Amino acid sequence: MSHDILESNVSYATVYEIPVSVGSVDAVRSFRIIAESAGWKVTRHEGKRPVHRMAIIMPLQQSVRTFGIVIDNGPLEGAAMQAWAHTPGSAGQITTTEWVLPETIDLTIWNDFIRAWSADLPRVPNRWTFWERSRIGYLLPEYGRSKRRLENWGLNPKWKKTSEIPVNWPIVGANESE
Repeated sequence: MSHDILESNVSYATVYEIPVSVGSVDAVRSFRIIAESAGWKVTRHEGKRPVHRMAIIMPLQQSVRTFGIVIDNGPLEGAAMQAWAHTPGSAGQITTTEWVLPETIDLTIWNDFIRAWSADLPRVPNRWTFWERSRIGYLLPEYGRSKRRLENWGLNPKWKKTSEIPVNWPIVGANESE
């Protein structure tokens, strides 16, 4: 993600890359809808980023299109998400999300936000079908990383449907900036 988007709002941030089982457009759309439902302003951005793909034994570099959202005000000001989809091997696409979290955000609000974001998606973001995992690579470490990171953010890996996710959103007083 380009650093100039966050320069004015964030002095220090942590970046997480998390693979998800939904498309990049769905992930970004849900992020925008949940942020706007709390009354926060968001900025959209698009770009390109290089990714690597293995073709037999030789890595090839490709460029993929990225979509992203930055929250401009509210308690989660400066939080951003960017998503892209690419084919890491010979078949099967995987969507990766990049999350930028400023050190100043309240983690309880962030956990509520992530649960609301997950509930708004077409399916739980850390659950792949057997066939998806088989096409992409069944034992890839990305699946475990995704489950662990989202579990740390309050998304129980045992939830199988979005209807099982408890949502406490929009938060009371979310329209006010800190």
